[in-house]
Amino acid sequence: MRDFVFFFLNGKPVEVRREAAGQMLSDFLRDERRLVGTKVVCAEGDCGACSVLRRFPLGASRKGFEAVNSCITTLAQMDGSSLVTVEALSEDGLSPIQDAMVKCHASQCGFCTPGFVMALSGLVESKLGKGAEKIVEKDAKNALTGNLCRCTGYQPILDAAASINVKSCSPLAPRFYNTAIQKKLKAIVADPIEIKTERFSFFAPTSAKAASTALGRLSKARILGAGTDLGVLVSKNKLRYENLMSLHLIPDLYTNKKKGNRLAVGSRVTLAELRRLAKKSIPELARFLDLFASPQIKNVATLAGNLVNASPIADTPPFLLVAGTVIHVHGAKGPRSIPIEKFFLEYRKTALKPGEWVKEIEFDIPAENEILTLKKVSQRKDLDISCVNAAFRLLPQSKEVRLALGGVASVPVRLYKTEAFLKKHSLNPEAFPSALKFAQDEIEPLSDLRGTAAFRRILVENLLQQFLGDIPR
Repeated sequence: MRDFVFFFLNGKPVEVRREAAGQMLSDFLRDERRLVGTKVVCAEGDCGACSVLRRFPLGASRKGFEAVNSCITTLAQMDGSSLVTVEALSEDGLSPIQDAMVKCHASQCGFCTPGFVMALSGLVESKLGKGAEKIVEKDAKNALTGNLCRCTGYQPILDAAASINVKSCSPLAPRFYNTAIQKKLKAIVADPIEIKTERFSFFAPTSAKAASTALGRLSKARILGAGTDLGVLVSKNKLRYENLMSLHLIPDLYTNKKKGNRLAVGSRVTLAELRRLAKKSIPELARFLDLFASPQIKNVATLAGNLVNASPIADTPPFLLVAGTVIHVHGAKGPRSIPIEKFFLEYRKTALKPGEWVKEIEFDIPAENEILTLKKVSQRKDLDISCVNAAFRLLPQSKEVRLALGGVASVPVRLYKTEAFLKKHSLNPEAFPSALKFAQDEIEPLSDLRGTAAFRRILVENLLQQFLGDIPR
């Protein structure tokens, strides 16, 4: 058991002890290490100015460096990682990415520029060794979704991305994830952590059994995943991290496996990794995840976190509701499984008992002849919280539909009565107008800053009508 957090920063080992492990990574970089190229603007994980690159021995990022937000991430969450800031990108002069930004005049006030450089560096890292020579505009736009330029200078930035010769770029691993660093980090993540002070405690077990046992005695412990929601509250001084448990050292939680027509995803599998998994087997889910948060968020956020957060406007629960999802949980009394239909109890409350945590989420891989439609309505196309989201699934063999919505009640909901009505009428188009009325009876939307209850009702009717209209006759 170690009583410190350990990571490499720009190739140098760092140990952090006591409550200092609970501070935000951006504060540590700027205030203690004077690495002020990492900027803080929104302090919410929205603008990308604070982006750094991270590689971790477990999970998807073990294969390469990925961009993450440092403003909503604690040092404790970076335990076992190799981190790179903008200052260390090149040993001599500018890196090819920085040089492209200069030559294309892609910086105006310059405050956001380091974040763009880091995001593009992460994109280049993902393309090295795969035969790519140039970065296409679509890839650049996708990689930069989480970066904002308040001078509105996006075109020169995209021009800079297009001008980068990927083959001329050197990988970061020889300097920041070489054999010696990799060996040290693999040894570090094999040891659990327990930090205890009067003001802060942090526990990170290395097995599911140890996690469940610890939760039995740490009754006030909060399980901290990516912290992409809670981190905002901490960064804005609305919440203080005190008693935390992290599951980041449990290797089993980074696995995913196919079980026939089912996919089981470990609770530490990131949304970025889920998107890559779904690209071939569930392309509609992969497309939908492109609209879900920024790359920096998706590189750390998990499906389990989005589920357990239990927000009525979370984007993945509607899909999970139509996909026959089962949540496999673990606790001091052992494992149990919860059908998703029984998981959401009320606003921000789930069926998890004290001391239980999500280990794995298992759901259907829709058949090729099925229709799966995932929708998200928000004020902006990307990087915005939903007003209404929806998942509609057609199982043509049984003439059955599954309909789920978010943003129209205190919890994500399945429209069971509407589904039963449509099945009773064998999906006859003449029954569709009545089905739309059934749907209105099953929702109870509220009015808030994202839309009125009346507006949400209109959205539901339009989304459902469009789906029903697309059903083959």
